Amino acid sequence: MFFYEGYICPVCKTKFNETDDIVACPDCGAPHHRECWKQEGRCKYADDHGTPRQWKRPEDRPQTQQYNPPLQDSRSFDNVNTCSRCGKVNPEFAEFCSRCGNALKPPEWSSYSGGHAGGQQYGSPFHGGYGEYTPFHMPIMDPFGGVAPDEKIDGIAAEDLVTFIGPNSAYYLPRFYKMDRNKTRSSWNWMAFLFTPYWLLYRKNYLVGSIILVLSLISSLINGYIYTVFLFPKIEGLGQADMYSLISDGSVTLYLMIILLLFFISLMVRIIFGLIGNSIYQRTVFSRIRRIGQKTGMERVLNNDDQNDRYSSIIAEYRQELAARGGVSLVMVAVANGIVLFGQLLYQALIVL
Repeated sequence: MFFYEGYICPVCKTKFNETDDIVACPDCGAPHHRECWKQEGRCKYADDHGTPRQWKRPEDRPQTQQYNPPLQDSRSFDNVNTCSRCGKVNPEFAEFCSRCGNALKPPEWSSYSGGHAGGQQYGSPFHGGYGEYTPFHMPIMDPFGGVAPDEKIDGIAAEDLVTFIGPNSAYYLPRFYKMDRNKTRSSWNWMAFLFTPYWLLYRKNYLVGSIILVLSLISSLINGYIYTVFLFPKIEGLGQADMYSLISDGSVTLYLMIILLLFFISLMVRIIFGLIGNSIYQRTVFSRIRRIGQKTGMERVLNNDDQNDRYSSIIAEYRQELAARGGVSLVMVAVANGIVLFGQLLYQALIVL
């Protein structure tokens, strides 16, 4: 018994078979044949989305007809995460469904059984068990983050994206998949919010990262100059009564407003990058992968069905370029940190003089 047993494709009006290539609407979960979805160009029930008539999975299906994923190992049921919307079986630690993009239920760490994932049909590409989970022993993560390895995001293969992204691909790939599927740009990233210029440089977005770093350094130097030259000399040695009279001083109020303005500008920049940082990184990744494909001739290979041995060198070069030009750069983070430290020390030396 499979998840769409007895259901009918709304486009071609034929019942689904277990071997059919089925996709589910990301909004209502209605199943369609993949080719029927492409033919329709959208969900057959799109006009009913957001209304009481929106398609819903019937709730009165007998308990015996509920979907049970085909597992070779009886212990591996705990090692999959079945989407509640479309029924797709995803790896246990996937955050989003690889079929419909629905957010999946987080794994229950406290009840983790440490079963083997190597025998499951849609499990992690790593064979063998995850092993017992403890705070000091993290389980092996699926680098695809639950996205099918043969999936394409905006025409780029998921395995190419994993190769280019490098560390933490399990975080970025499902978010790229969901943003592409839902046509959205916002996806919160705490690292982009807290460490904006360093995160950009770490992810090899050198131009934007350098601009934000320079602006942050200038803002920091302006704040330091105002405090050191204008505020501290007036505040030092003042009593409480004198402090109140100083606050009413127009020049002091102006300096404080400048400091607050710079703070709010910095905060807004951080919030913006926290919201669209993943989208900016996505565009950077996609653009660079396409340029690498053009440079190495990989696009010709992808467009040619007759991929024989003479293309093996092109494919090898393409993979090497993805790994070399992608990934992260700890060196640039260290250089940026050194520049900021040097700038602050130079500023302090000039102020003393």
